Amino acid sequence: MVERVENWLQTHPRLSGFILVATAFLVYAGSLANGFVYDDEYQVLQNPFVTNPHLWTRIFTGSVWSFQGVAFPTNYYRPLHIFTHWLIYRLAGPNPAAFHLFQILMYAATVWLVFQLGRKLLRQELAAFAGALLWALHPLHVEAVAWIAAVPDTGYGFFYLSGFLLFLRAEESEDRRLGAYALAALAYFPALLFKEMAFSFLPMLLAYWFFISPPETRSAWRRCLIGFMPFVLAVAICLMLRVAALGYVTQAANPCRITPRIAGAALGLLGQHTKLFFWPTHLNVFRSFELGPALHSPWPWLVIATLLGTLWLRKRQPVVSFLIAWWVVGLLPCLDIRQLSFPLLAERFSYLPSVGLCLALAGTLLVWLPRRLPAAQPERVTLPALAVAMVFCSVETLRAIPNWHDNETLANYSLRQSPNAALLHLIQALVLQYQHGDLDGAAREYQTAMRLNWASIRPLSKVTYDSYIGLGQIAYLRGRTEEALESFRKAVRVSPHDSPAYDVLGSVYFPRGDYARAAEYFSQAVRANPQDLSGRFYLGTCLLKLGRPREAAEQFRAARQVDPTFRQAYEAEARALEAAGDAAEAARVRGMIPAPD
Repeated sequence: MVERVENWLQTHPRLSGFILVATAFLVYAGSLANGFVYDDEYQVLQNPFVTNPHLWTRIFTGSVWSFQGVAFPTNYYRPLHIFTHWLIYRLAGPNPAAFHLFQILMYAATVWLVFQLGRKLLRQELAAFAGALLWALHPLHVEAVAWIAAVPDTGYGFFYLSGFLLFLRAEESEDRRLGAYALAALAYFPALLFKEMAFSFLPMLLAYWFFISPPETRSAWRRCLIGFMPFVLAVAICLMLRVAALGYVTQAANPCRITPRIAGAALGLLGQHTKLFFWPTHLNVFRSFELGPALHSPWPWLVIATLLGTLWLRKRQPVVSFLIAWWVVGLLPCLDIRQLSFPLLAERFSYLPSVGLCLALAGTLLVWLPRRLPAAQPERVTLPALAVAMVFCSVETLRAIPNWHDNETLANYSLRQSPNAALLHLIQALVLQYQHGDLDGAAREYQTAMRLNWASIRPLSKVTYDSYIGLGQIAYLRGRTEEALESFRKAVRVSPHDSPAYDVLGSVYFPRGDYARAAEYFSQAVRANPQDLSGRFYLGTCLLKLGRPREAAEQFRAARQVDPTFRQAYEAEARALEAAGDAAEAARVRGMIPAPD
């Protein structure tokens, strides 16, 4: 039977590839009914760089969160992430189905690339097909495919594999021309602009040469070095763009200094990622990471033992050894807790690294074991075992996709899975405060969020910042103004370069008629975030009240330039211009007011 399937796959490579692509599409078709959740709303619906067709160039000049004016350091320079949203928004507007469709199409195309990689490395159609099918069905990928904000993962995965496949083609050619490697580097380059995990490509090439094609002569080393240089150039160009946009390569102090705590966290994270691969249940985007339990589990030590085994098997099974190494090398960028924000342990981090383990499992069960034990015919056991694993993966994947339907569904499910996640309690507090009006419950959740955040291995300033603002707003609603002001000022001390705390401080003084004090805070808000629409509008209103109409008009103009549909900003600018005695310009601005929807 195995031989018949192998022969059929060999004679129908296009059809087998189509089956894989169709399977991936059908499995994730349910996500087309999902909406915008969590970061999607900020990065798409509330992102002026996406909604305003004229601001697209700013996508390439700052971090992935620069549309919020966040001035504190961030490691994320991902221009193709936000530019992809910009393109889809131009084609389909704020329709979540279009964004989900893009994710599914990228995933299906990447499944085909995994199949091609398996064919090249394993040299057996059935093993390549099984490995690609296992990867297509694996539940660890739900977060990357069903979440619109995870487009960096599907984007970098596609271009990373495209570049690696072209690299293999260059390696297999007789002349190994520099142009072939340059073409592979060109295909790989967009991956660097999607996500930082693409930096693992250079060590991945070294791993390939170490395990599969070790150079044995001086001329062979010279050829490898020549082939390596286009990829080094691609990384260098990306680093230069990164420094130009962010001002630095990484926000981590002394990135080359590895302390025992950092090394221990890397080992613990690697073990937990491996555990999730082999037992992908209770999936959760808000999963917390606890260093002690992670290191006391057997998983990191099993990984170390396996890696030592791959070195021993390097001569006997170079391809399987390399594919196991692919898992570890691919995860390297997300094992340093200094480079991560939240979460430290995310399922989407395994998106591309899991290619190696899926193909390694298929290669071991369908290629290596049958060759080592031909008389025992192990495929009689391994094929059914793979089939059972795929059924299990399919069930878990189909169960997980609806959890991403909307914010409430995602939050309720996640809170059951990770009751100690500080960010989830912050979200719960916002729901209680704004949707249910339960101020007492919201205050308790804000306090719980801060307590859990302070106790975590990597506290997030955002949790503390937003909690102080929430507690301040609750105190203000209850008439405790001084307590509210103190909470808002604490938020400013936590993150002085963020704008919301300045906005709420200004909103305390504005209704009192203290326009000078309010203008001072709104000015700080727009300095922190030039795209802050409410901050600019209220600042303009304060300036108008203070008898400074020209300056007020500038603020209203800036607001409408960020959001050309902001009709109130046009009218307010016109009134400010009239107060400044410029009736002609006021009439021109009024003529620009967009028609109501």
